[in-house]
Amino acid sequence: MRLLVLDLDGTLWNHEDASQLVPPYKAEGNKVIDAYERELELFEGVREFLEWAEKKFVLSIASWNMEEVVKPILEILDIWKYFKFPKIEYHPNKASMIKRTVEQLRNIGYEIDEIIYIDDRTLHVEEVKREIPKIKFIHMWVDVKSFEELKRVLEGL
Repeated sequence: MRLLVLDLDGTLWNHEDASQLVPPYKAEGNKVIDAYERELELFEGVREFLEWAEKKFVLSIASWNMEEVVKPILEILDIWKYFKFPKIEYHPNKASMIKRTVEQLRNIGYEIDEIIYIDDRTLHVEEVKREIPKIKFIHMWVDVKSFEELKRVLEGL
């Protein structure tokens, strides 16, 4: 099985730090508005990409955020359902998040043959590659410019 691990801020949506948002949230299509009228919006094609990807990969999250703030955003956008053992934690150690997700998946019977990590920043990549040497990294908005292009690249892997 192939595991696809996604970052959130700047990767799935246009907000750079969703932990700054304050509930209650209201959703308007692909947009979430917080208690102070601040907005977060999914990038174009995210929903279609997740629907496509869940048929080909096990999907998860590795995000440096506060889960109690961000999980309700994923739920109100109705995309929480796509992810298995998502890690939304308030620290930068994405390698730890990914390794624990793999372990949890193996514990319930998944055999993970390949791990692909997608992030809009390269800040954590060297550490992740040191701890998970065979991981493949796709730099969102640099290696691919859209979720449609990401889909084509993943189909070619």
